Amino acid sequence: MKAVDRSSLPDGEARIDLGALARNAERILARVAPRELLAVVKWNGYGHGLVPCTHVLDRAGAASFGVSSPGEGIELRRAGISKPILVMTDWVGKPPKDFLDWELEAAATSWYKVEYLESVSRRLGRAISAHVKFDTGLGRVGIPGREASRALKKIAAMRNLKVVGLYSHLGYNGPQDRAKGERQIEEFQKIVAEAAELGIRPRWIHLANSAAAMAISDVPGNMVRTGIALYGQPPSSEVRDLLPLEPVMTLVGRIQRIQRVRRGHGFPHPHFWTAPTDGWGAEIALGHRVNYPRSLAGRAQVLFRGKRCPLVGIVGKDSSYIFTGAERPEVGEEVVFWGRQGDEVIYLYELASLIEALPYELTTWLSGNLTRIFQERPLPPPADGGT
Repeated sequence: MKAVDRSSLPDGEARIDLGALARNAERILARVAPRELLAVVKWNGYGHGLVPCTHVLDRAGAASFGVSSPGEGIELRRAGISKPILVMTDWVGKPPKDFLDWELEAAATSWYKVEYLESVSRRLGRAISAHVKFDTGLGRVGIPGREASRALKKIAAMRNLKVVGLYSHLGYNGPQDRAKGERQIEEFQKIVAEAAELGIRPRWIHLANSAAAMAISDVPGNMVRTGIALYGQPPSSEVRDLLPLEPVMTLVGRIQRIQRVRRGHGFPHPHFWTAPTDGWGAEIALGHRVNYPRSLAGRAQVLFRGKRCPLVGIVGKDSSYIFTGAERPEVGEEVVFWGRQGDEVIYLYELASLIEALPYELTTWLSGNLTRIFQERPLPPPADGGT
């Protein structure tokens, strides 16, 4: 057994490749052109860092940004972001004047929110800009499609609400969703057409999520909302190969102890996992303190020297365990929990599927105390060497 004083090793860290973020954004923009991009940076940029990521996406050409709360919108304004910002979720009960003072747009995802924004705008004497959402079949949030005609007529009669966007969420995650997606597209087009007949012609029309933006070239609207794909994570295996994306976050831990493990013996304890062959076990200085899901132990793989090996246990707040087989690891070597190492990548959707989570949840769960290191590489030159 070989061990090392843990204080001599850095804690786990999340490396954020801002150059990869920029390249992903440019590829997505080229894919969806002439549509614009609403870059979703909510929940602290899906855990990647709100302000650094938004600045990169701003320079890359995003037309607007989606945040999770007025607080995030204000943080971006204070950081110098001047483009439109849509508060997508947590705004009810927050000071409505913030929307006016900081030029934020509100997502009206229910009829209650539509009426609330109309009332507040009337009281304040200035209109809060809104994107009105309709549920066209996903069944999550939005004014139900069956109520769209009545709702649109009422909206057209409102004198204080400023509608700058109409949108829905396309429930598309791969070819298996194509038929349902086509029905949603048809429903959404009817809503947009009826709105136009009533004089509601907002600046932005958007339906596509990350998967649909990558897969469906004729999706309606003049904007797409892209979240997890920007961060180099395909929403599912079905769309992984549609567009070359680079993982932006690499979650890394370092080996702090190694141990020889005999076939049939347990590691790190007999009741955790039993070695199928003679080999080497390693303790990694990263555990559930950073909110890496403990439930992934015994299910997930990690990367060691660019190869996959099993994550056999997460015992403590700062320790997890892997089996490297015949390769003898060295104290201080890096282990990647997700992201790229060498030519191999562990994608979030792989891990999320093991615990019935959504891919973006894994990065948003990460502790704010986890060290995040921001790296930015210049864009590569054009393949033809031109300018």
